[in-house]
Amino acid sequence: MELQQLSIGQMAKLNHVSEQTLRLYDKMDLLKPIYINEETGYRYYSIGQSATLDMILSYKEMGIPLKEIHDRLNAVNLNTMPSVLQDRYDYIEKEMEKLKISQDAILRSINNFNRYMTLPQIGKIFYEYIPERQIYVYQTGANLFSYTYYDYEYYLRMFKDFLMEQNFPISYFSNVGTMMRHDSITQPNRTFFSDEIFLFVDQNAHLDLKTEKVPAGTYMSMCCREFDMEKTYAKQLFEELDRNHYEPLGDYLCEVVAEYPNSENGQREIFYKMQVRIK
Repeated sequence: MELQQLSIGQMAKLNHVSEQTLRLYDKMDLLKPIYINEETGYRYYSIGQSATLDMILSYKEMGIPLKEIHDRLNAVNLNTMPSVLQDRYDYIEKEMEKLKISQDAILRSINNFNRYMTLPQIGKIFYEYIPERQIYVYQTGANLFSYTYYDYEYYLRMFKDFLMEQNFPISYFSNVGTMMRHDSITQPNRTFFSDEIFLFVDQNAHLDLKTEKVPAGTYMSMCCREFDMEKTYAKQLFEELDRNHYEPLGDYLCEVVAEYPNSENGQREIFYKMQVRIK
């Protein structure tokens, strides 16, 4: 192989890129061939241009748009290399953080499905101690008890869109729920009003959005399924609370423990746990 002059195919193979990629970089004035045969239109490169190609690929892996790479290439020298390497370091650190968030989300889902297998049967009231948790709450502006399953799905889309706009790790979206505030559940006639969707987030997560703490304590809980049955089951939960003269110490949470899409009816199969902290 003549290393002083490489065909586009040889250059691509040596650098583990496609010929199409090299043509794109030529078109964007990132890496132009040293010679183009006017008769055949064949492009030829120098092995020395691999250094430039390495830098382009490194910048690309950092997430820098191709349009910005051109300016960076023109400015790179020994004095600017420390900042280039720092950018690379920062990028890898952010990617590692994203992977850790995804790993934690998968583990959380595994734990939720394991809990699903061991929780009491549907409709049975039970008591449990739950450690402190952290949630992010989203205002829907509508009473979810007055809407259908399809309305609920619509508000979930709005919530997800909001999270994506905030660059919130979307892996958290698998552990959501709804809530009624303490004021609603302690009224004499008890108003079933829930206009908030929440999701659990890790206690050590570094998030830009304001979160709330759900205190540790003893919770009266009940497991259920079917979206339309929540109000019916919640009434049973509160009747038990009143019958035993328990004082609710916090908000009512309806936590989705496990879910999966049902291809037959085009909806979610939801297994949820209703819970309220008691004194």
